[in-house]
Amino acid sequence: MDYEKKLKYIILTLIKGVGCVSQNALLDICGNIETCFTLSKEEIHERDTLGKVGEHRIHLVSQGRENKQIRLEAEAILKDSIDKGIAVITREDNEYPKRFLGLGDMPIALYVKGKLKINDTSYSAGVIGARRCTQEGKRTAIETTVKAVNKNGLVVSGMAKGIDSYAHTAALKTNGYTIAVLGNGPDICYPPEHQSLYEELIKRGCILSEYPPGTKARSYMFPLRNRIIAALSDEVFVIEAGRNSGTQTTVENCEKYGRKVVRIT
Repeated sequence: MDYEKKLKYIILTLIKGVGCVSQNALLDICGNIETCFTLSKEEIHERDTLGKVGEHRIHLVSQGRENKQIRLEAEAILKDSIDKGIAVITREDNEYPKRFLGLGDMPIALYVKGKLKINDTSYSAGVIGARRCTQEGKRTAIETTVKAVNKNGLVVSGMAKGIDSYAHTAALKTNGYTIAVLGNGPDICYPPEHQSLYEELIKRGCILSEYPPGTKARSYMFPLRNRIIAALSDEVFVIEAGRNSGTQTTVENCEKYGRKVVRIT
């Protein structure tokens, strides 16, 4: 995809008041990003027969796509991404996860360091769980990961302390492929003590985020991140995590998206 198209995708994500659901709905009714920017406000409204975008958000899009400040911000993000070796993968790109299709709340643009190969596999396992896990939990995470790799599957997790990091590490040690979904920009290693794991993931797996480079972690970003882990996974293994833990948002999204959940306590 050419520079201008990617830029338009980033612009759309920067328009305040227009979230992922509205962005996807807009692309659905327009057909592609170019049409989103060429149709008049009235023409978009005519196509929005079911009101999935809505008059107010169509107005925001109409204003935002002409906003010079938003365009400058998008240009800076795209330049920063290129300079840092971060791929911007949009809904129209071949690498965009097919598992996202039909899920209206997925990001329309992803920021990726490494090689995104989610579409190359017929099986993906999410392995998540407690940050403070037992030795048994660690052993279970490793065994679960190795089984997934042996099925020619890939492993998805969040690069957090505990279960997540053990899953990523086990996948890499068994020459498997693994995706770390971050709740911050892809150029920031969080937690910082996972720097060596982060670097290995870039080399032999990938770092994926819906946030542009430079975005620092905020607490509200992690529950949002969890929906992406759920969507990328065919089944999710939840290890030593209580029902009130942070993993619960992932479980709820699995149920929403029709993904299988396996709890291991």
